[in-house]
Amino acid sequence: MGQDMNALQKDLPDAVIFDMDGVLADTEPLHGECFVRAFASFGILTTLEDYRQAVTLGGSTVRDYFLRLGGDPSDWDRVKGLKDSYLEQMIARKDVLTPGTKNLLQVLRSSGIKTAVATSARRRSLDIILTPYGLHEYFDVLVTKDDTGTEKPDPQLYLIAAQKLNVDPQNCVAIEDSPRGIIAAVRAGMRCIAVPTPSTADADFSMADLVVPSLEAIDFEVLRRVMRRERNDKPRS
Repeated sequence: MGQDMNALQKDLPDAVIFDMDGVLADTEPLHGECFVRAFASFGILTTLEDYRQAVTLGGSTVRDYFLRLGGDPSDWDRVKGLKDSYLEQMIARKDVLTPGTKNLLQVLRSSGIKTAVATSARRRSLDIILTPYGLHEYFDVLVTKDDTGTEKPDPQLYLIAAQKLNVDPQNCVAIEDSPRGIIAAVRAGMRCIAVPTPSTADADFSMADLVVPSLEAIDFEVLRRVMRRERNDKPRS
C-alpha cells in the first residue's frame, strides 16, 4: 500500500496555487463591469473593452487606471465599496464557478497535495466569490493583495503563498489565466499552467509551461508532465 502511494505521488507538485478571477470563477468580466459602473457613479466614464485592455491584458492596477482617467484619489475607497456591492449582487444571481473547479480541488485535497489561492484581488472580493460555493475549506492558504500590498506581475503573492504552505516554489504549480499572472508565477520560480478565458484568449501565453482549455483538462498526468518539463522546452497545448 505504501509503495502504491509513493508511486501515485511520484513527480507530482507539493502544491498547486490558483489564481482566483478567471481560474476558479468566471468573474474577470464581472469585475470589469462592476468597476465601470462604479467609475461612472463618480463621473469617470470608460468602456468594458477599454478596461480589459488596460487592466486585464495591460497590467495596470484598477486604481491607477481610475486615476489615469481623471479620478480623485480621495474617492477610491468609496469606488471599491460600490464595486463590491455590485459584484455581490451579480454573483447572487448567477453561477460563476468555472467547469471542473470543485472536482479538481477535491482530487487535490484527497491526494494530499497542498492548495492555495494567490490573487491580486482584496480579501473582501475573494470572500464574495468563494463563500457562496463553500470553497474556503479546500484551501490551506489564501493570499490576497491585502497581505502583500502588491499585485501581479510582482511575484510576492506566489512567494508568500509558498512560504505559508512551507513548500519550495520550485515544487509548486501555479494555474493562471493572464500574462501578468503567468509572469508572477515564473518570477517566483514556479511552473505554470495557463487556462485562457474569453477575456484573455487573445493574450500571449508563451511563458506558460502548458496551456489547457479548462480546469477539467488538469489531472495527475498533466501535473506530472508540467513538473517534468525542462525550462527550455516550448509551451505546449
